[in-house]
Amino acid sequence: MTNSLAAAMLTRPEISNNVVNLFESQFSAFSSFLARKGLTKKGAYPDMASPDFRVIGNRKFMWAVKGYPFRKGKILANDGQDGANGSVITLTLNTNYFSPYDNLELGDRRTILQVMDEYPTENATIAGGWDYKVKVANNDGAAVLASLIAVGAEVGFSHTAFPELSETGYEKNTFPEWHTNYMTIQRMQYSISGSAQNTVLWVEHNGQKLWFRVQEMEMMRRWAYARENQLIFGKATIDANENTYIRDMKGREIVQGDGLLAQGDASLKVQYNRLTIKVLENLMANMQLLSNGDGVTELFLMGGQALIWDFQRLMRDTFKYNPEPLFVSGADKGSGVKVNFNSYEMGGVKIITAWNKGFDAAWRPSEKDLYGTNKESYRGIFVSLGNTIAGDPNVELVTLGNGGSKRSFIKKTIDGMASPAKGGKEFASTSMDGYQVQILSETGICMKNPFGVAEIYKP
Repeated sequence: MTNSLAAAMLTRPEISNNVVNLFESQFSAFSSFLARKGLTKKGAYPDMASPDFRVIGNRKFMWAVKGYPFRKGKILANDGQDGANGSVITLTLNTNYFSPYDNLELGDRRTILQVMDEYPTENATIAGGWDYKVKVANNDGAAVLASLIAVGAEVGFSHTAFPELSETGYEKNTFPEWHTNYMTIQRMQYSISGSAQNTVLWVEHNGQKLWFRVQEMEMMRRWAYARENQLIFGKATIDANENTYIRDMKGREIVQGDGLLAQGDASLKVQYNRLTIKVLENLMANMQLLSNGDGVTELFLMGGQALIWDFQRLMRDTFKYNPEPLFVSGADKGSGVKVNFNSYEMGGVKIITAWNKGFDAAWRPSEKDLYGTNKESYRGIFVSLGNTIAGDPNVELVTLGNGGSKRSFIKKTIDGMASPAKGGKEFASTSMDGYQVQILSETGICMKNPFGVAEIYKP
């Protein structure tokens, strides 16, 4: 048992974070990357509290986000007035962030509206709407363009203007904003007969050899695939007020947390017809603008085979005028061309690419394009890896552990007539000619910056 990988994980549970690396070349590119970079939340335990991270009970976790210093609002309704000659306009916005005597800039960033000396009031008919009384800030009585205050238009804070002998200023703190997510429990099992338990595989890493049973390896492959999907595509079944929307037939709550894409901002989901340098650089520039960290913005791009091949083709075309690095030769191998790009850097933004084979898996439901290629194969997900303003990593895998049992990976054996223990055991839990292994994991993921993930896909 000394060389058993399963036994090693019991004595050194941190190994379990890296077990997914065994399947990195198949469909755990993202979780393997997190494990290799050490992007796991350290020291989280039930009911912990710190200035920037909280655990509520043993499923819910919250983190403080230091985002942008100001907020903007969207117009939900207006009273039809144009503000000519200093007349009052009533605008309904989707936020109560703005205060009396604020000056709001409109979409053209040239027109200014002065908020009157009244707090916004909650709209009686529009849910989440707040009514503001404003006037156009000018000295010629000109009206505001109707398109600038139409439903859906945006407004933002510009500056303030107060009368003499004004009574007070107004507070506008935006830090911290607390984001909420939940952990998801996943389980797998395998059963093995007494005669089959001797079929093993050997795993070697850094010169150390450990053995693994074939059936256990297959179970771990299923678990790695399922956890990867949950971390990327999972959608919450519970809201911030702890209302659970899915229960089983016995009435028990089934709690799932949001994955990477559900935590990201919807504005960074982009359709494309053909991958070009312009498509990549537009997205790189947007993520750089929205980054809340310093230095080089490092992006991890995972995608399907078609996307990765398109990326390689782009790099070849981009650097075809300097082909010297592409040629390789060997004394006995002749000459050839090696074109294998996995990164691209431009304007302080670096992309690192990885093929996630799960996007191309034949067992997953798919839609085909006109050429018979799976549309998911063209899908790409960009994740910003840099630190936030507060210095924390932008992406972290979250699981609970209090120095004893850790919920990132729990493995238990139910003995029958066979047992994995050397020499077997005198007592058994079942009379089955074999034994059963159960695993359970409870993990979640947090994105410190909702603008730190983007997606491109075929329409």
